[in-house]
Amino acid sequence: MQRWIPVTLAATILGVAPAQGGADELFANPKPATEAQDEHRERPLGGAVVDYEAGVLAFLQNDGRYGAAGTEFDTDDTGQADNLFVASRLSLELTRGNHTLVLLYAPLDVTTRVTLDDDLRFRETLFEAGTLVDHRYLFDGYRASYLYDLRLSALSLQVGGSLQIRNANVAFTSVDGEQFANESDIGVVPALKVRLRYDGPAGAYAMLDADGLSTFGLAGDTEGGIYDVALSLGLPVTDFLDVFVRTRALGGGADVPDQEIENFAHFLSFTAGVRIALTRL
Repeated sequence: MQRWIPVTLAATILGVAPAQGGADELFANPKPATEAQDEHRERPLGGAVVDYEAGVLAFLQNDGRYGAAGTEFDTDDTGQADNLFVASRLSLELTRGNHTLVLLYAPLDVTTRVTLDDDLRFRETLFEAGTLVDHRYLFDGYRASYLYDLRLSALSLQVGGSLQIRNANVAFTSVDGEQFANESDIGVVPALKVRLRYDGPAGAYAMLDADGLSTFGLAGDTEGGIYDVALSLGLPVTDFLDVFVRTRALGGGADVPDQEIENFAHFLSFTAGVRIALTRL
């Protein structure tokens, strides 16, 4: 079972035309670079900011096995590799001075329907080859993060940590309603967090946001880890509103022998969104 695969991220450049006036007006009285950077940097680093993104998500890998005699299955077996799915996230950032608290809601609830090519055992339930099943993969995340801003001129570096509550449910249901098996779990996952942001002289910015942690084999027989890495390219539209495009690599999993569970998943998403400074409305 392949657990970790390399992911190549592609950045998309977003262009936004001025709301009124032409190119002559846009470049007639440009602000000095340092002034533009300082003005823009005050927005995300002060008050309250709402960040919302929506787009598409692809399952690159989702391998699972549940139960001592459970069958290993992947995205081809469940139909998750056949389509793109909706990705969305909503967060609230509260900042005072160098300190930022980020509250995030990251839903992921995907159901696919497929006819099984082979027998599949999930815990004690055997779904025979040829059975038409619905497969649900729920993995909602509720995350709180703390960041401390080191303020490095145009390059802003923030470091801290995250604590995520996962709400997971993996289920198979035969379409005729005769068979059902699932594994549900609510757990707490800690991670380290870093955010790196560069503000360009024209106001556009690039932001790298990463959460991650691995057990490094230090948690008994349990082997696992998580990562959530996003690259954003943004542009201010008004004093209180930024627009951005974002690509994200997200994944992780664990092998937990005492619970007879093994699941490793990797996703890639492409989204667009807005950042709204509530204190500037």
